[in-house]
Amino acid sequence: MEKQIPNFASPLAILFGTGFLAALYCFCERLGFLWAVRLLPPVLGLIWILFAARLDVKKVQAHLRTNAAVQCILVLWAGLLVLFALMVTVKNAHPTVAGEILPNQDVLWNIGNAESFHLAFPPQDIRFSQVRLAYHYLTELTVGALSFVSGISCYDIFVIYIGPVVLAALLCCLYQMGTHFYQGNRDKALLFTFSMFLFNCASLWTALLNGKGVFNNTNMLHLITNVNSQSTALIFISVFLVLFQHLAEAHFQVGIRFLATFLCSFFLVCFAKGPAAAIVACSFAITMLFLLFRKPKWGKALLCYGGVIAIFLTIYFVIFSSGVNTSVHFGFETIKNMPPYQWLGALGLADNHWLRLLLGGLLALVCMQPFQIPLYLNGLGKDVRTLFKLPAERLLANGVVAGGFLAFFLFWHPSYSQLYFALVAIFFLNLLAVDQIDQVRGILKKITIVGGILGLATTVVLVINFTGSGMRQLGRNLDIIPKYPYVSTVRAGDEEAMIWMRENTEQDAVFATNRIHTMANTNDGISSIYSALSGRQAYMEGYTYAITNMGVSEKVVSEKRAVNEALFSAQTTGEQISQLCKENGIDYLVYSTQYEGDTEQLSGFPCVFSNEDVEIYKIS
Repeated sequence: MEKQIPNFASPLAILFGTGFLAALYCFCERLGFLWAVRLLPPVLGLIWILFAARLDVKKVQAHLRTNAAVQCILVLWAGLLVLFALMVTVKNAHPTVAGEILPNQDVLWNIGNAESFHLAFPPQDIRFSQVRLAYHYLTELTVGALSFVSGISCYDIFVIYIGPVVLAALLCCLYQMGTHFYQGNRDKALLFTFSMFLFNCASLWTALLNGKGVFNNTNMLHLITNVNSQSTALIFISVFLVLFQHLAEAHFQVGIRFLATFLCSFFLVCFAKGPAAAIVACSFAITMLFLLFRKPKWGKALLCYGGVIAIFLTIYFVIFSSGVNTSVHFGFETIKNMPPYQWLGALGLADNHWLRLLLGGLLALVCMQPFQIPLYLNGLGKDVRTLFKLPAERLLANGVVAGGFLAFFLFWHPSYSQLYFALVAIFFLNLLAVDQIDQVRGILKKITIVGGILGLATTVVLVINFTGSGMRQLGRNLDIIPKYPYVSTVRAGDEEAMIWMRENTEQDAVFATNRIHTMANTNDGISSIYSALSGRQAYMEGYTYAITNMGVSEKVVSEKRAVNEALFSAQTTGEQISQLCKENGIDYLVYSTQYEGDTEQLSGFPCVFSNEDVEIYKIS
């Protein structure tokens, strides 16, 4: 493949390496051949080093010294590493070291997903028993595999080690994809790589307190932290786009190995990020309709067309549909919750519903990407005029921009997951906008400059927030400044209890806990702490994501909540607790002193672990 697509070896290596490791881990986990996960990758690596590697170290060193683009990317990577350390590593320091931390439920959700692969394949939702994990879990699968072969905990891999690697892979793929998309123009490829981080929304000072601003563009935050796998998705979308570009340029007259690589790239896109894959698949389907009229190699073109659609539909109906069908709703809540809609109401358009929605959406779009939108519009006219001759990659990119933002504004998800439609659109919007940087003229150029200033200024504010909040947390971790008096935290005692659970219970043990909400004074049904730290299956540690992501019915959740409340109620007898635990497969009860619940009814069961924060009772 390296010979067929020059100067694209590293992204292809990322594609094949990740795909091989993920497939091997799933296969071996299912069949019980886990020794192969430890054996095959190093053996194949050794064979490659001995017989296939062609690495001239001096040539590489000279390239690094003389290639300004690579040096700029390394500087960007170094800056992003500092931000990752402050945003993820510091804020999720081990409670046994820091004393206590404020739980980041999204990070713990990802860690719990990775731990679930150690228990079974296909994995269950580790926070909600007897429910399959219906989620795009490529990142977590990779973390689970690396944890298994290294002995390092999923927690440490996720919050310390894998972040720098993902960022390096992302920058590599963005830049090399850019050189292909811009037909070898490395300056534009470099600008595109930087634009993904430097030119943000027009939130300005409003982003100082929450690190997000008022226009919901959290692209920079998601790319740096890779929480919920946005960076992972863009890595494989970049590879998919270049492969598609070369396929179209060759009129699909390529070998079967090329076709297989192309389909594998989309397969990984689907498991990296479902919403992104959905928009890409829709745009690809429309793009292919244009390409089929350009006299391609019909058999292979149809194979690509059908293959991509079949892959997406299969994964959608097998994995994603249960959560999507019950939690994604059509409506205009996204637009109505954004400031431009409120501004237009204050200006007298409150009675003109449809005009207010239309203008509010357009204004929100401009405010989300003030630098990129004028540049994109500058090239859109030409793209429309030459629509039937437009290169395949530009057709695909325009389709994702239109489809992604439409889906963002027209759908609503309780966890605001429609944002990921916008984030994949932002990726392609940047790609098309940068191509116009040397062609914009007149008033549009002045608007672009103003938009660029706004975007850069917001980035400065975001960096201040990211570094300031991270340094403040570091001060708390090191006891330089007092801990903030949050209602509920993850304390040293919580982690000590979960370490005991990991080391002293069977791998298939199931526990129930009274800690099922983010805070003791909330009722959000979101908690991923004990399952992530212990690597053990919870009966019901949280339930909201089981509804929105896994499609669990309210009836099932209500039944489990009733059981859980009975287990930690003094009104329940010991005999009833034994019966409830036997019926629901519960082996241990984990009581958090920070949350409501009783323990008098548990006096007849051995307390196998206790400290000031947690008590663990063995039931069976």
